[in-house]
Amino acid sequence: MLTFGHALEEVWRLARLLRGLGIGRGTGLACVTGNTPETLLVRLAAHVLGARLTQVVIDPATHNLAHILVDCRPALVVADTAIPDTGARRIGLDDLLRSAAELPSDPLPVMAREEDVARVTYTSGTTGRPKGVASTFAAMRVRTGWTRRHEGAEPVFVSVTSLAQRAGGRCLEHLLSGGRVEILDAFDPPEFAAVCARLAPVTTYLSPSMLYRLLDHPATAAGIPGLVSVSYGNSRILPERLRDALRVYGVNFRQGYGMNEAGVISRLSPADHAAALGGRPHLLASAGQPVPGVELSIRDEDGRDLPAGCTGEVWTRSPAMMAGYWQRPDLDTQVLRDGWLRTGDIGHRDENGYLYLVDRITDMIIVDGRNIYCGPVEAALARHPAVAQAVVVGRDSAVTGEEVHAYLLPAAGHEPSDQVAAEACRLVVDALAEAHRPTAVHWVDHIPLAASGKPDKQRLRAQAAGRPMW
Repeated sequence: MLTFGHALEEVWRLARLLRGLGIGRGTGLACVTGNTPETLLVRLAAHVLGARLTQVVIDPATHNLAHILVDCRPALVVADTAIPDTGARRIGLDDLLRSAAELPSDPLPVMAREEDVARVTYTSGTTGRPKGVASTFAAMRVRTGWTRRHEGAEPVFVSVTSLAQRAGGRCLEHLLSGGRVEILDAFDPPEFAAVCARLAPVTTYLSPSMLYRLLDHPATAAGIPGLVSVSYGNSRILPERLRDALRVYGVNFRQGYGMNEAGVISRLSPADHAAALGGRPHLLASAGQPVPGVELSIRDEDGRDLPAGCTGEVWTRSPAMMAGYWQRPDLDTQVLRDGWLRTGDIGHRDENGYLYLVDRITDMIIVDGRNIYCGPVEAALARHPAVAQAVVVGRDSAVTGEEVHAYLLPAAGHEPSDQVAAEACRLVVDALAEAHRPTAVHWVDHIPLAASGKPDKQRLRAQAAGRPMW
C-alpha cells in the first residue's frame, strides 16, 4: 500500500540520486519498468527535478521500444528488463533503489516550471510509428486538478492497468489528494476481488475488456464486495455489457473519453449512468459531456462547425492540451489549428450536448465509395450472444476498393461456427445495411492489444492482408 507520506520520503531520495546522475530541468529520463510502486516513485522524482519523462510500455514489437528510446533522447534510461541497446546510459531499477536508500530524505528545491515539458508519452502506434506527445507541467496540473476536484481521495485506488498510461496519472491524483494506492502488476479477476474485499472500500480504473472479464469470470460474475466505484475508458464499450455491469455491481460508474494529446475531454457521470438505467438507455452509448474548461466542436472536412445531430470530426480546446508532438512540427500543423486540436475521432452531439463517438478517421473503410464506420459494425456483431467481442478492419479489394473483415472472439461457453458468423453478419445488415456486411469473418481466441490497451488494428489489418506485421 502506497501513501503520500511514504511516497514523499522515497521521492526525495530518488530525486537526490537522479540529480547526481545528471538528471535535471529539461533533461530526458526514460523509464522502462513494470507496474510497481517504484515506477510511480521514479516518475514523481523526475517531476521534482523538472526532467522530461518518458514511461514506456513493454511492447512485443521490440522495434517500437527501440524507436521510442532513440526518439525521446534520454540522458538516462531506468529499466527492470532487457532493453535494446540504443547508446543511452542505463541503470537497473534495483540498482537505482539500492543506491537511493542510502541517501537522506530531506526535501530538495522543486525545479519544474509550468512551461517545461513534463512528459513525452508515446501513442500506441496502431496507425504507424508511435508518436511522442509532449505535455507541459501546466497541462499536467490541469489534468490532475480535474480529478482531484471531482473524485477526491477516498476510497483506496487499486491500479490494474499500465502505469505508463492513464492508471499512472490516476495514482498520482489519488496520492496528491491524500489517498492510498495499491498497485497490482497484472489483472486477474479472482485476485482483484480478493484485494477489493481486503482493502474495502475500493475504486479502480478498468478498460472495457477487463470489465468483460469480470462479468464472465465465476469469481466476479455475481458481484465484487468492497468495490464502490469504477472509472473506465480507453476504448469503445458495448452498451449491453455496460448495462449488465451496472446491474451486477451496483456501484458508481464513470466513463472518461480522452487522449494523450488532450487529456480528458468528456465524462459520462455516475448520474448519467443511473439515468440510463432509469429510462434513458441511449446514454450508455455516449461519451458524456465536456469536462469543465474543455471546449468541444464537431466540424466538417473544411473545419466548419456542425449543428447537433450532424456527424463530423471531433475538435477540442483546453489548457490540458499537449504542447505538440515531440520533434515533429510537421505533425503539429496537421492536428493543431488556432488553438484547437483535431482528435481524428468521428462523432456527433445530441441536443443536450452529449457526445457520441462513431469511429476513428483512420479506421473508416470505404467500400464502393461508401464510408463504412467500424464502430457500428462492431456493435452489431457483438449483439449476438455467442460473440464476446468484435473488431472490424478494412482490407484492400480490387473490386470495391476495400472490404470489411471481422475478427470475432467467442463468448464463454460458445463455440465458433459458420452459423454464428452468418447470424452475426445478419445482425449487421438488419441494423445498418447490406454494404456493411463483413466479407470475411475470422474467429480468434484473443484480440491482440496495442500498448495502450486498445485493439491492435494495425496488426489485424496485416493479418487480413496475409502479410507479416513488419
